[in-house]
Amino acid sequence: MKKLTKIIIPSYVRGFKCIGGECEDSCCTGWDIDIDKITYRKYFRTKNADMRKEFVKHVYKNENCDCEEVDYGKVRINESKRCPFLDENRLCRIYSNLGEDYLSNVCYSYPRVYNVLDGVYELSLFMSCPEAIRRLVASREAIRFVEEEMALEKHIINSYIESKDKRWKKSAIRRLKELRSLSIEMIQNRASSLQARLLKLGYKLEKISLSESKNKSRDNDPIKVRSNSIFQTGFFKDAIESLQVFSEIDSPFFVEYTKKVISGFRLMEDCPLEEKSQLYEEAIKNIFEPFMRENDYLFEHYLVNSMFQGNFPFTENQDMFDGYLMLVVRYAFIRFYLAGIAAVEGKITTEDVVMMIQTHTKTVDHHKTFIYDLLQDLKQKQFDNMEFISILLG
Repeated sequence: MKKLTKIIIPSYVRGFKCIGGECEDSCCTGWDIDIDKITYRKYFRTKNADMRKEFVKHVYKNENCDCEEVDYGKVRINESKRCPFLDENRLCRIYSNLGEDYLSNVCYSYPRVYNVLDGVYELSLFMSCPEAIRRLVASREAIRFVEEEMALEKHIINSYIESKDKRWKKSAIRRLKELRSLSIEMIQNRASSLQARLLKLGYKLEKISLSESKNKSRDNDPIKVRSNSIFQTGFFKDAIESLQVFSEIDSPFFVEYTKKVISGFRLMEDCPLEEKSQLYEEAIKNIFEPFMRENDYLFEHYLVNSMFQGNFPFTENQDMFDGYLMLVVRYAFIRFYLAGIAAVEGKITTEDVVMMIQTHTKTVDHHKTFIYDLLQDLKQKQFDNMEFISILLG
């Protein structure tokens, strides 16, 4: 009998199953595929001669390995950015020929994310998986967190934190559980709009952050803007350009959405930024905001899952405000894209939100450097404050 482990999960995780070849954006396309050391060795010792030839051809040792339990080896991805072990039905030939024991730790566990906080396992799902986010938004009810006993199969621990460890004695990380619970509670309080909830949370965390650091305020120069919409349009236009979408991004979905945003706001046309921002402002006012009044639970669930999964507010580093800042930037970036889609299509659907969150997560959150580089740029410009947040959400 398999050993059972107590695990805290968000309610939407119950019953999740990979839909395999039916998935419209396979996790076997568009990014690197890592192989752990144990699985790597099994590949080259298998008695299945045909599969062993395939492994020799397509699997290699990673000279830049960070962790033997994750990326000891890698799969050579073909020109179409597709795993060579996918068959014509988009199913895994390793699984079908050798069984699930031959799946790497990454392939076996994705999209599951395991954290251990104060000795307790926590499990959530990456939103880069379309089926995961559909389960997340399937109910309007607030996400609940429950304790279940589950058998731990192959898995990768994403983070391991003992908040009471003496090294955190002078760090706000010692309050991680308290701050995360407070943040989730504030985001799930539907007495006000989601935008208002985000702002209230920011002011609360800024106050706590300053108290922890013994500072009275964040000394930043005032941000000069002509209007919030002009600032937002320019900010995200620059972000799209820095992503180099059409030359560096492998996701065909994100590329197509980017084309719509560029078209909807005339981003690449030779016209004043004011004209571009006017199109953005109209899409927000006439389409996005009415949609949100009826469907803001979609983003509430997304934010809550991000907080739980990312050990919020210490998602980026030991500075709690950095975690909050980048959470808001992610939300605002997705909103900008949805407004661009609305400008072209004249509407927003729940499926648009699902696919935009999914492609954004797969493209931006899983990008090796973009989030880190963007955070450093924001801090260098002294945008790590509530004035910037108010402009970005306004």
